Amino acid sequence: MATTSRPAPALKHLGLMTLLEGGSLIALVIFAMPLKYMADMPEAVSAVGPAHGLLYLWMMAVLAITLYRGLLPLHHGAVVAIAALIPFGGLVSHRLVQRRLKEV
Repeated sequence: MATTSRPAPALKHLGLMTLLEGGSLIALVIFAMPLKYMADMPEAVSAVGPAHGLLYLWMMAVLAITLYRGLLPLHHGAVVAIAALIPFGGLVSHRLVQRRLKEV
């Protein structure tokens, strides 16, 4: 796996995606799900759920590309992937990617 000559844009994109995906998970868990089950308003999940799913898939694709290019160590990639499943995990992922960005 060869490192590309311009790692910063790919890592910056991954950092942005960790924040967007993490924010959408927070919106889903903290706002949309309670509205669905406590206020009988399933429309919130109908809107936020697909958006979160799309952002999750996009982030995982960017993560896969970043790992393939050798811009992020495999164990860091595992942390990013696992953190994407936990509310507020996007903040951990973002911090990890930002530290890696300063190294390259």
